[in-house]
Amino acid sequence: MAYGGFAPLAGAMITEQREVDVAANGEVRVAGIASTIDPASVQLRDLTEPGVAITEQRYVPGVTTPLDILTRRIGETVTVVTTKGDVAGVLRAVDEQSLVLEIGTGDQRRLSVMRRDGYVLDVRAPSTSSDKPSLVWRVASKKPGKHTVELTYRADGITWTADYLAVLDDAGKSLDFAAWATVRNNTGASFDRAELTLVSGGGALSSTAGASATLRAPPAPLRFAMPSPVKLAAGDAVQVELAAARTAAKVRPVVTYEATTDLSASHQEEANQDCTYNNGVGMGAGRSEIAVELDLPSNTTLPEGRVRLFRRKADRLEVLSEDTLRSMAGVARIKLTADTEITGERKAVTCNVDERAHTIVEKIEVRVDNKGKQAADVVIREFAWRWPVWKIESEDKKSVRAAPQTLEYRVKVPAKGSQTVTYTLVYTW
Repeated sequence: MAYGGFAPLAGAMITEQREVDVAANGEVRVAGIASTIDPASVQLRDLTEPGVAITEQRYVPGVTTPLDILTRRIGETVTVVTTKGDVAGVLRAVDEQSLVLEIGTGDQRRLSVMRRDGYVLDVRAPSTSSDKPSLVWRVASKKPGKHTVELTYRADGITWTADYLAVLDDAGKSLDFAAWATVRNNTGASFDRAELTLVSGGGALSSTAGASATLRAPPAPLRFAMPSPVKLAAGDAVQVELAAARTAAKVRPVVTYEATTDLSASHQEEANQDCTYNNGVGMGAGRSEIAVELDLPSNTTLPEGRVRLFRRKADRLEVLSEDTLRSMAGVARIKLTADTEITGERKAVTCNVDERAHTIVEKIEVRVDNKGKQAADVVIREFAWRWPVWKIESEDKKSVRAAPQTLEYRVKVPAKGSQTVTYTLVYTW
């Protein structure tokens, strides 16, 4: 139901079934929808009278102030409580200072302007669903009366974030792990017993330029269907389980090495064609971290989110770290601490920009050095940061795409030794 991803989106595709009354004039009203609706996204299907033609559609915003409520009742009969008694009539006009009431009948009918600065004490009118955000249609129905309809629309205001809790045993060999999503409903509408699917990742289709332009499929989004219906009341923040909790799950140590930061977020709209920028020169030894890896069932990939890591010491918990969980198919990785024994160097061996072909061909070399006395398993994280549309032309070691613009290479670096990874990327825009 809620979705977000690359580039980030926040909102929901909402599908509801409603029982409605089709009036003799063909009018259908559905009240209590999300106030953040995108009216252009609305689709209505009549399940009682399939194929019925829709001749008109309107979105009616909900009322939010007392003046809005009274304005919505112009033309209706109301009762005005004044300092001299109650007056019933048809409301004809209203503003912040006064209201106009049509009172009497026949020859005695007249308009009365009533000041609201002390003379008017109250205005009484029946409650109505028209005060709520509503969709109104005109349909060419041959069956006035009760109908069942299916309504689908997109709305902003439903967002979700992933949070993880991990408890490492004292020996550092096993882990208790829980994965949760917090879903926030700020649409103004309530959804009882919603069948909820959380979606993360994916993105718009990318295309290459020129006469031979071709569409490239976006990364497949991650989907998490909740096993049972969820109540999402207006204003609620509800936690649901993303994955089954793990107890005493085996973990293994690993070192991650990033020679440079991920700059891809800054180059989603325009490709970086400057081959002298961020090519490794003068960038220092990079960043190394000691982490633990947990195998996930069925090649599950968890969405990026905050993970709080604790270590169990006898009968108490000690805080170890709070960082971003990294996950790919079948693996979750949690940072423990910085590593001082693994360093490295990154450089662009070659980089060529062809503005006519709209391509950048860049060959990268990353060397990792191990200053320690023991061999180390190292995950080298590299970023295809220049542009979202890219492919690997060649590489001397097999990589894994850990994120839309992230490559990972696993190497074993001997004690007091080094390992080198070389790869070539082709960016197309």
